Amino acid sequence: ILTPPVDATVCLNSTAEFNCSTDGEYVVWMLNGTKKARGFTELEQEKFLHHSGVGKTLFVPGVRKFENTNITCTGGIPDGGTTTSNPVQLFVQGPPSPPSELTATPLNETSIKLTWSVPPGVLDE
Repeated sequence: ILTPPVDATVCLNSTAEFNCSTDGEYVVWMLNGTKKARGFTELEQEKFLHHSGVGKTLFVPGVRKFENTNITCTGGIPDGGTTTSNPVQLFVQGPPSPPSELTATPLNETSIKLTWSVPPGVLDE
């Protein structure tokens, strides 16, 4: 691997892009250790997850918040061997969850104090 992919942080429903270059003849992308990705047809998998040639890009369209994942690229070396990059992460950012248990307490004629609770599961992400 000449230039390995790097971690990416993208917004919900956007397209993530990863680059990898090798001195080999091909690059194969793996998501969570497999070429099979959720929701991709066989043709789309060929388009997005396997690229012939050197220095290819992986596009992951329409990412969702729960799809934080490990991504690697494997390059074919001219002598027939392969080498694989260290895993990188795809982090997906979405809009914040609304607060729960919102309470407004009057302080005086022009001021209030707002308190709220963090929704369950927000800090677990």
